Amino acid sequence: MTDLTVAITAHAETVVAGPSFRSVRAALAPVRERGYDVQLLLGLDSCTPACRNYMTQPDFGDFERHDYAFRDQGRTRNALIGAARGKWVAFLDADDLFSENWLIRAIEELEAAEATGHRVIVHPELNWQFDGINHVYSNPAQDHPFFSPYVLAIANYYDAMCVAPRVVWEELPFPDRAIADGFALEDYQWFVEATALGWRHVVARDTIIFKRRRDASQTHESRGTSAVIRAIEPLAIDNLEKLLPKTGTSS
Repeated sequence: MTDLTVAITAHAETVVAGPSFRSVRAALAPVRERGYDVQLLLGLDSCTPACRNYMTQPDFGDFERHDYAFRDQGRTRNALIGAARGKWVAFLDADDLFSENWLIRAIEELEAAEATGHRVIVHPELNWQFDGINHVYSNPAQDHPFFSPYVLAIANYYDAMCVAPRVVWEELPFPDRAIADGFALEDYQWFVEATALGWRHVVARDTIIFKRRRDASQTHESRGTSAVIRAIEPLAIDNLEKLLPKTGTSS
């Protein structure tokens, strides 16, 4: 079995993707040095001609390319899960970047969790938004005092750029966007539902995902239309405390 699949989604990116791909290769260097087998996937979702020309250049020939027409990042990621062979999957958008230690530190967290019987989703310690904005967000682990299920009722702690066992997405695909109907933020809904299924959120210390802020992104569009997540059972007021991790037991 392949150990790790890195799955990148692209729509309109061209030269901004160059540093992103370099960051992936830098982050993969220690992974491969330790002997892990890697699969590289590139999902082109309704991509522009310029994006297609850029993404099909020979330098990216080691990526398996898949064409989609979803115009939906969640559905594109679900489709890439169907093509993934890795035990673990790491997602990245084609204009974002990994810190060099992100993938190997995430694997260390996943292997430690396996040894104790826990099912975990690994997040970077920091999300750094750049390009016209300069914000740094800290991701709390689920057992951190700053984590509260009541915050999940109104806001999302985490970003879709995480590393987790492939089976979590096979059990729970990302929900479809329906911005015209007022529903978006599929990663927010997914994290709440995954938490309700017993998946625990951990943080790989000293790691960063660099997130490019785009004015024309789907996330920006959903915020502009005041889109929300769907009414889901785990966010019912009587169920929120169930999102806290159970201490001393395996998930």
